[in-house]
Amino acid sequence: MISSIKKESIWLFIFMLISLVSWGQNHQGYDFRRVSVTVNGGTSLGDTNRNEYFLSSNFTTNIKDTPTFGLGVQYALTPIWSLELGYQRTQIRGLDRPFETNLNQIAFRNIINLNQLLMINQITERFNPFLTAGLGYDLYNYRSSEDEISNHNSSYNLGGGLAYKLTNTVDLFTHYDYHIGSNELDNETEGWGSDLINSLTAGIRLNFGKAKAIHPSWKPVPADLSQSDYKLFMAQVDRIDKLNAQLDQLEGRSDQNDQQHDSTIQNNRTDIDSLMVRMNNLEQQIDDLKLALGNLKGSLNPVSVNSETGKAQLLPAGNYVQIFASYNLSPAQRVRNHAVDRLNNSLSNATEKIFIIKRKNYYEVLIGVFNQFDDASNIQQIMTDFHEDAYVISFPRPVNLNIDFEGLKVVDEN
Repeated sequence: MISSIKKESIWLFIFMLISLVSWGQNHQGYDFRRVSVTVNGGTSLGDTNRNEYFLSSNFTTNIKDTPTFGLGVQYALTPIWSLELGYQRTQIRGLDRPFETNLNQIAFRNIINLNQLLMINQITERFNPFLTAGLGYDLYNYRSSEDEISNHNSSYNLGGGLAYKLTNTVDLFTHYDYHIGSNELDNETEGWGSDLINSLTAGIRLNFGKAKAIHPSWKPVPADLSQSDYKLFMAQVDRIDKLNAQLDQLEGRSDQNDQQHDSTIQNNRTDIDSLMVRMNNLEQQIDDLKLALGNLKGSLNPVSVNSETGKAQLLPAGNYVQIFASYNLSPAQRVRNHAVDRLNNSLSNATEKIFIIKRKNYYEVLIGVFNQFDDASNIQQIMTDFHEDAYVISFPRPVNLNIDFEGLKVVDEN
């Protein structure tokens, strides 16, 4: 008989394990209070009426009702299924003949929450009937006036109860446990093969976790959506998807802009470094340039220049020396202003004799206007060390070369 009960208990455990693991995997990711501690106390029911065994224990001899208490640690795998490792302390006392057995029960239980299976959570979020089943190990000590026996044996348990949600942290519960253990707890081996210790307890469960989180067994039933609500929800989902796509595009553009900005900054740094080198070279040519400008054979006449931009307004006929060229106006202005500052004391009206013109895509810094080509050529040779592409240009230009200055309406051919 006992062998049959053991097999049935094992198969029950395996069935619950296989049937619920896959269901539990679909509920991972919720923010639950999965870890709990339980404390309980109550009565181990006696066996005082040999004709009725409902709820009461079953021994070979009659026993008394005795107190029992215990504690346990639970872990909720899913809203339906929890595991518990518990300890229970029970005393068994003989009624017809005096004896006492101190029993320490270590039990592993599966807890099945019926409010999830039977949809009771559609009616109330406070009450949860549950079932338990599991395996255990008993360590017991029997004492009477004649004998004292200490032994241990495996055991099985079935049961059911009712839990009440007091707060997110605290649950109250009552539990009836049907314990199938050794047939030697009363030192009698007669009967159907096992001593049954049935107990009725009440206790408290403390759930650990975040303040707003709940124990999985109190997971509310999902809300039903009407057809119109579903369509509205899906429309919002589509809108969110489109917004996410737009955000992805904006982020992509932002990344490209960042890359372009980084590239521009790096190029500017390179240009600035190159410009600084040229400025240093210009410093080295200033003394030679001052000497050459002081020994001109001809004259160096002023040009009409915009005081804000440094660009020439009108180029009279004559000869000019190009000393610098850049794709951007700012570097050209820096070179022009630096040259003006350094030559201002030795060159009268320097702001009107050093200026900028735009030729195609270039901003060029010129010195002029020289009425003698040889004077311009001498200055060009000095400035070659500063700007290796320095050259002399004369106005008016030949007709076939005017295309280089297309849009530059500052040439005076008179």
